[in-house]
Amino acid sequence: MKNLKLHKSRVVHVEQLKDAASVQIISNGELCYSTNSAIWRLNLKDQHRLVVNLSTTDVYINADCDNIKITSYAYYEPWDSFVVGCSNGDVLLIQENIVEIAYKCENVVSNILCSPDFERIILLTGQEHITLVTDCFEMLNNFNIIKVELSEKLLVNVGWGKKETQFHGSEGKDKRVVKEVIGDGNCCDDSINICWRPDSLLFAIGFLDKVVNLRSIKIFNRDGILQYISEPLSGVEAVLSWKTTKELISFSQHVNEKYFISFMEKNGLKHGDFEIPSTVNVKQLLWNHDSSILCIQCADSDSNYLLFLSCTNYAWQIKKWMTIENKIITAKWLPDNSLQLITNNGNYYILYWSETLCTSSPGTEDWVAVIDYCSVLLTPFKQVIIPPPMFDVKLTLESPVDSVLYMPHNQSKNGNDICIITSDQTVHIYHYKEECYVKSNTVYRVSNMFGIFNHWFWLNENTVIFSLSEVGSIHHICIAKIDDGFKHITKYNVELPIVSILNHDKGALIQLSNGQLLLWNEQMNIIDPYLYLPEECTHLSVMDNKIYALGVSKRLFENDKVILNNIGSFCIRYPFVLAATLNQRLIVHNIHPTKDNDDQYHRRVESGSKIITVTGNSVILQLPRGNLETIKPRPLTILSAVELIQDQKYLIAFDLLRKERINLNVLCDLHPSKFIDDLNEFIIQVKDPSWISLFVTELEDKNYLNTVYASQFQENNVEELDSKVFIICSRLMNTMEKLNKDKYAFPLLGCYVKLKRFDLALNLASMNNDYLKHLLFLVDVDQLYKASLAEYNLEMAMKIINNSQLDPKEYVPFLKELEKMECHLMRYTIDDKLGNKELALKNLVNCGGQFEKCLKYIIDNNLYSYALTLFNRDQNEYKTIAKHFADLLYSKMDYKLAALIYNQSIERNKAIGSYLKAGFWKESLELSYELNFDDSEIKKIKANILSTLSSTLKFREAADFAEFELKDSKLAVDYCIKAQDYTHALYLARSRSLLDSDLEKCIKLSCVNTAQNLISDINSQNENFVTLAKRLVEVRKENSSETTPYDNLNDTSSEISSVSSYRTSSTRTSCRSARKQQRKMWNLKRGNFREEPTIVLTLKQIIEKFENFKDNVKTISLLLVRFEEFDVGHALQTTLEYFQTSIFDHKSTVWP
Repeated sequence: MKNLKLHKSRVVHVEQLKDAASVQIISNGELCYSTNSAIWRLNLKDQHRLVVNLSTTDVYINADCDNIKITSYAYYEPWDSFVVGCSNGDVLLIQENIVEIAYKCENVVSNILCSPDFERIILLTGQEHITLVTDCFEMLNNFNIIKVELSEKLLVNVGWGKKETQFHGSEGKDKRVVKEVIGDGNCCDDSINICWRPDSLLFAIGFLDKVVNLRSIKIFNRDGILQYISEPLSGVEAVLSWKTTKELISFSQHVNEKYFISFMEKNGLKHGDFEIPSTVNVKQLLWNHDSSILCIQCADSDSNYLLFLSCTNYAWQIKKWMTIENKIITAKWLPDNSLQLITNNGNYYILYWSETLCTSSPGTEDWVAVIDYCSVLLTPFKQVIIPPPMFDVKLTLESPVDSVLYMPHNQSKNGNDICIITSDQTVHIYHYKEECYVKSNTVYRVSNMFGIFNHWFWLNENTVIFSLSEVGSIHHICIAKIDDGFKHITKYNVELPIVSILNHDKGALIQLSNGQLLLWNEQMNIIDPYLYLPEECTHLSVMDNKIYALGVSKRLFENDKVILNNIGSFCIRYPFVLAATLNQRLIVHNIHPTKDNDDQYHRRVESGSKIITVTGNSVILQLPRGNLETIKPRPLTILSAVELIQDQKYLIAFDLLRKERINLNVLCDLHPSKFIDDLNEFIIQVKDPSWISLFVTELEDKNYLNTVYASQFQENNVEELDSKVFIICSRLMNTMEKLNKDKYAFPLLGCYVKLKRFDLALNLASMNNDYLKHLLFLVDVDQLYKASLAEYNLEMAMKIINNSQLDPKEYVPFLKELEKMECHLMRYTIDDKLGNKELALKNLVNCGGQFEKCLKYIIDNNLYSYALTLFNRDQNEYKTIAKHFADLLYSKMDYKLAALIYNQSIERNKAIGSYLKAGFWKESLELSYELNFDDSEIKKIKANILSTLSSTLKFREAADFAEFELKDSKLAVDYCIKAQDYTHALYLARSRSLLDSDLEKCIKLSCVNTAQNLISDINSQNENFVTLAKRLVEVRKENSSETTPYDNLNDTSSEISSVSSYRTSSTRTSCRSARKQQRKMWNLKRGNFREEPTIVLTLKQIIEKFENFKDNVKTISLLLVRFEEFDVGHALQTTLEYFQTSIFDHKSTVWP
């Protein structure tokens, strides 16, 4: 489906080449030419320089130089030297201006040909003689072309029979007849042609065998030993070329008044051919570096031509027909896919070629046009997919076709119209009407302009743009108006060769060879710089006011930014860029940012696949051999489905999603509220209940366009619907019940299952056995069986067993046993079997007279809380259950709740001990008063309370209890002292007249001891703080030279817990082991990898202790003043101030 385009061109006039006897192209911009006695080397950027002049060289200083002429020469690339053949038989080697005779032949050296690897040199001398030498000019072989005979690889008859008895396949029986090959007559060309195979292992020689008067081809190996001789063929011409892909030899041939380019295998047997126009004569066959383009140099009586052909599915097509006014002296393909040629008037042509596609704009029939000589082969891929070389529509013209144009999308009124440019610059327009093409009566022609016409572009219905390259590297952009009949063409001169032209909202964009884009403003009729691409690009497209360009380095650019690498071809369909990579991938790139930019759609394709066009949700790829492959990428399918849903074409969208196996939630996820409003229309369009059932089955609450297909969807803000399944299924149920409940029974069952309404589903399934079978398909049979039992529907349970694979021997006896039971007992049995323990208990209670069984069921299944709700509080059953419940809570050490429950049971006295265990001594004492305990029992309880408070170190509460309940002020003072509440102890002692010198001395001594303990603690914390701060500085210095993976840990305790929880969950250790592991990880041992964060955390904890010290010091200091212990108080405050100073001094070091 590909055509060829002249990517860019230059024409340079070289005056020195006019008088040259022969010219050879060395490399890009560098060539050499010769006269009879001299060879010159020329670079377009520099002056020409002399390589050798036989009349002045030292080699022939004593000889008659005037009679020695240069007859042939070759450039020897490895040594940057020349091999020159002379008329006297000498072969000269010229290197760095040093001339020496490298070899001597007996006759004139008429041709010199080096092998591609430059290790062999063929010398053709007069009288059909070949001399083969090495790169050091050591002779390998010397033979006469006609007389040499096979000595290797002779044909052997293995007894396969005669040709008349062999099978010849599709060629038919006529092939069995052995036809005699008749000679070509006296007009045969007797010249000798030599060509090397690109790998330098073989070379072929074409010559005229005068015995049979036929041209023959002999194939030799690199040592000059004959390997094969071609089969007898008539009409073979003196044109010979080996394909660069090494497999075939190409040559021209006349057969039955037809002209062919034929192919031959290395064994000399013909291998196919194709026909070319018989009006021209082939002069040379030129293959590009990968044999994808064949250039045929032709001539007739008037002009010279270049025919450019490519092959698709073994069909050769003429893609370009170029007319060259002057005779072509030499032509050569270079590795950069440029054809360089020189004419006899001194013009030097540099033509860069590339493959291109001619496709119509989006929104049309997706036409793809293929050029084949004078015909245009059209295929509308939106209607039909036809592999090349076949086609759907053929348009034939009188002249060879040069270009085929379609108008761009934003300018197209009828994008199916086509404009065809022929090689003589004639413009033909075809209009697409009633599904056929009608040619316009007006034909336009570009006249009075000379040069290379290229880059034709149909901008709009009245404007055609093209480029013109003239001799002297002069380049123009030409604007032609159709309504003007191409009579007045506006020309704009540009500095560099033009590479491509594409559309723009304001006019057209022109790309130059340096990557610069120029904008031609149609309204203002001026050209201004627009954008600089990073490099020269071969393919450009415009989408969403952005330029997408494929560079020569195979990078895909969005304006000047690289978005994809390693790209072979691409195509656009808003909002996607579809690219085929060189490593066998098809990528769909969303130009808009998505929620997951890394999740890019890609899939494998065959190696060498190229994108032809995109139609609907299909991507058409062409494989290297020419076959087509259709791929439907998921993003394009979703895009097509979204467009259909927006147009309310639910049936087509449903069918598309179903075929491509895309989740049907997409139907309702685009606009959920709109879809709910259109549910009636959705059901009417889809009609098929099985399709609706499929939709219901796939329904999920998540939005697939925001989750699963987020990277493949062009929008990011899709409306979310809470409780989507519930809302849609509910509305579907209502709609289908109104339309036809019997017809949509299956979808209704699906809705019931989605909503977990098995009661409704079983009710509907009971109406028809088919409904039940469908329900069994939707729901697991065990789940459905349990649902029927949960509804206590034994009849439906029996039907489910009969319509499933469940074993009747296991289930039927159980159902029959249930039928015999009393109603509540049956329900209890069913609920207990199904695990509905609370319902089972309720039904067991309703049976009556089963309290012992109820109590055991409650205890076994821990149903105390629910059981208490089934009885009144004044019932003995309630109190009994509460007693067992409280015993359980007490055993679990939940004393507070156990006390509350005990208080409602038959053993309320146990609540006193539970309250006391829970620390609620007031509630315990209150309950003892409520239960009218005698004084001795209350006294024991009080003693127990005091002992409990003392053992739990609640001295302050013990003091209050002793003061108010025991009326023992002396004991209360003792507990205040233990609680270090010396102020209250003094208050009680004085108010109760208990203060004497001994008690006051005891309080004072305790206060002083507390102060001294505080001083000791503060000093200890201060020393610890200073030591850790100094160690922290050392650790940070060590870590500055060696970074650890824990540099980013901060000093919050949440990280300790998070790490601890991670370790605990990952190793599944017990709580005690986890704490032990935590202590190991977060300790202050030197060299611990967590030493720095551990030190920071410890310093933070010390500062928190300092805040507590301040309150305690304040209280103790007031008491010390009261007791006149000024020295101790002063020491205490000084110690605290010193600690505070240390913290302030090191704070900036710890937290810089």
